Amino acid sequence: MRRTKTQAYIVSFDKVILFAYLALCFIGLLTMLDIASVQSSMSYFCKHLAFLLISILSAIFVLYFPNLDKLKPLNPYLVYLAIIFLGLVLMMGTTVKGGTRQLGIGFISFQPSFFARLALVFFFASYLDKKHEELLKADVKSFLSDFAPIIMLTAVIFILIILEKHLSTLIISGLTLLGVLTYAGLRYRLIGLILLVGLLGGIIILTQGDDYRSKRLEIYKKYSLFLRSDKDIKIEADDYQVKESLTALSSGGLLGTGIARGRAKHYYLPEARTDYIYTVIGEEFGFLGAFVVFALHCLLFFRAFRVANRQENRYLQFLCAGVAMNIFFNTLVNVGVSISILPPTGNTLPFVSYGGSALLFDSIGVGVILNISAKRRYV
Repeated sequence: MRRTKTQAYIVSFDKVILFAYLALCFIGLLTMLDIASVQSSMSYFCKHLAFLLISILSAIFVLYFPNLDKLKPLNPYLVYLAIIFLGLVLMMGTTVKGGTRQLGIGFISFQPSFFARLALVFFFASYLDKKHEELLKADVKSFLSDFAPIIMLTAVIFILIILEKHLSTLIISGLTLLGVLTYAGLRYRLIGLILLVGLLGGIIILTQGDDYRSKRLEIYKKYSLFLRSDKDIKIEADDYQVKESLTALSSGGLLGTGIARGRAKHYYLPEARTDYIYTVIGEEFGFLGAFVVFALHCLLFFRAFRVANRQENRYLQFLCAGVAMNIFFNTLVNVGVSISILPPTGNTLPFVSYGGSALLFDSIGVGVILNISAKRRYV
């Protein structure tokens, strides 16, 4: 009598990805303790530690989830839920520094835009798997008709994110979804057309939107590594954060000033815990310390892509690649802003910065990648 396979046990998974993830979490925890030690408050450190424990447990839970493939029918509902949450933010969310991004449910507060980014990756992976043959042969007309659901739902989410004034999330999500389409095999001429539409939309948002966005572009032109001229720069009050970030990084040199001599964390950088935590690391641990943090992100990304390329299941392949890009593009934007390669915008450094929502959903993403990398034995 043939024995049926009834239960699966994970016998191995990509431990290099787990190492990179835990190392980044540990660096973030130490940096948060370092910042808290001079700002006379341990509350942020304690909150970050609580967020971190919940996030790691969530990653472990997803790692040992029996079968992600069976959840494919739920992916559209994740997008619908994200739209509901984003709508609720606009109606009853908390406004902080000009942006309405946080939704409070009881004593819990989170940013639905991070959930929306991950939900879109799940939805794209399942839809592109289902319509893969059509994707490979698509022209403009057939793409608009065959892929209307993902185009419309993505547009709705992006409009809601624009209304929340969370441009960095819009950029990261747009790059991720474009990357998934490219990875899945969409023709390059369509990729170029989508990229052109995205660039035109971005120019309209930056030039016709709120004044603070155009002001940020002016600041970027002053301090950019690519656009800066040799003329004397007229320093203004709005330049403060970008100037302090570059000052701190330049003072770090190769090996850093050391923890005791770090200047940025002494309230010179208002967003030292979140947007500019990479600057704090670069100042106190130098180029080598900043390089190690970036290298760990790169290691996680390329190992995840290796896992994706080895998958026979096309849905899991697209999902793994999409989640990896979602995390890595976030890293590129944060690091790019810190070193003034990109215009200043608010976003956290994955696994390192303070922030419950970002840490939780990025950790869930790592759990998804580890789950896909796992080898199972059936008994």
